[in-house]
Amino acid sequence: MKYELVPIIPITISYKSNEMTVEALIDSGASFCFCPIEIAKELAIPLERCPIVKLTGVGGTVSVYLHKLNVNLEFGRVIIPSDVGFGKFPFHGFSFVLGQRDFFEKIDILFLRRKGKIELHLP
Repeated sequence: MKYELVPIIPITISYKSNEMTVEALIDSGASFCFCPIEIAKELAIPLERCPIVKLTGVGGTVSVYLHKLNVNLEFGRVIIPSDVGFGKFPFHGFSFVLGQRDFFEKIDILFLRRKGKIELHLP
């Protein structure tokens, strides 16, 4: 059986005293980090106070609530404050997308496709 290699890593996201561990897709084509709105509700993020912005991708344009979260890598060794868009996105075996803004700006990522590895070079 053949499987597609997908760059998914575990991260912990947190807002105030609330946190959850999720599977995150490393997506160099995504402008922002984003995830389904259900996660914002689970973390008790006040969506009514969040600005609404439009994100455009291969699937079209979607409006999201933008809010700052902490993205924790390597069990809290590296914490990246990140603007995250919360919107109506389906779950696809992962529940978070790590995009260019904040994540790729702070972490160097090396995709070693032929070796089936991804290396994150943390600060």
